[in-house]
Amino acid sequence: MTTTAPTGAPEAGAGMYEGLLRDLLATGAMRRDDTVLVQFAGAFDRDVAARLGLERATFVNLAPDSPSARLDDAVQGDAHRMDLPDGGFDHVVGHAGLHHCSRPHQALHEMYRIARGTVVAVENQDSVLMRVAQRAGLAGTYEFDAVADGGGTTGGVDGTGVPNHVYRWTRREVLKTVRTFDPGREVPVEFHAHWLVGPERALTPGMRAVLGERGAAPRGVRAWAGTALNRGLNTLARGQGNIFGFVIRKDLARPHPWI
Repeated sequence: MTTTAPTGAPEAGAGMYEGLLRDLLATGAMRRDDTVLVQFAGAFDRDVAARLGLERATFVNLAPDSPSARLDDAVQGDAHRMDLPDGGFDHVVGHAGLHHCSRPHQALHEMYRIARGTVVAVENQDSVLMRVAQRAGLAGTYEFDAVADGGGTTGGVDGTGVPNHVYRWTRREVLKTVRTFDPGREVPVEFHAHWLVGPERALTPGMRAVLGERGAAPRGVRAWAGTALNRGLNTLARGQGNIFGFVIRKDLARPHPWI
């Protein structure tokens, strides 16, 4: 699967998110006429759904008209508590939204509860290298840019003007969480990770200094440096990458033999 974000992609993890959905379509695990609930939706998600030909996608956001969403026609909904029935949609997907939730495990539980077939999420990974980067000031602990884009009143935790903690997941944490949600069954979870860093996505001044502030070096030089850095990281330690996707396969779940 190709999970490298397209050049100039406005959303971190955009390539992985679209790639995971495309793979599900290619394998038949998802069909274009399936019902798909898109959590934390914005204009980007609408464009992805259109490119993939998803015919029955429903877009939900806590603040659909916010600068970060830019999707006035989305349904308003709180990811922590959705007024939808169990198994109400074939698939529930979400891109870069769980880390904006004050209760990310509860929001993931709602995604799991509502989905019949698959849950797809693309977030940030908590890895050894990411922890080193945080301690070195090269990776952010709180996310300020989205709040700044929202004029200081939105874009943070639960859509407020308070910058959210950048909640990063591990594979083990996802597995334990799913097993807690559904202890009577063994539910397969597929994991994907890669590095995607660059000055446009750097969350800290330190990382911007390493990669080159906008205007500090020619655009071509910055692009070359970012490409070289990403290629090196993905060659040496792809599994610890900052971009982290997982697909929860409820459609393949099986009861434990002791049930």
